[in-house]
Amino acid sequence: MNTGKKLKSDSLISDANCTKTCIYLSIVLLVASILFEVFKIGYVDSIGAPGIAYYAFKEGKEAFEKASGKSRECCRNK
Repeated sequence: MNTGKKLKSDSLISDANCTKTCIYLSIVLLVASILFEVFKIGYVDSIGAPGIAYYAFKEGKEAFEKASGKSRECCRNK
């Protein structure tokens, strides 16, 4: 993130956000798997699903907002 901000590179910042999201998703999945192994409760994965859905929705929303903002900027410059 810092390198992308210093270089003012949207692609590096987007890649860093994607990596951060993948780390969060992996942590949620790891915690759900550990809880399943400890308590042997079959629906523990369902408890982790809203966490995964939250991060996926949040990142998707930001990506669409950035994409729509860029297309408008390109049209204004012409």
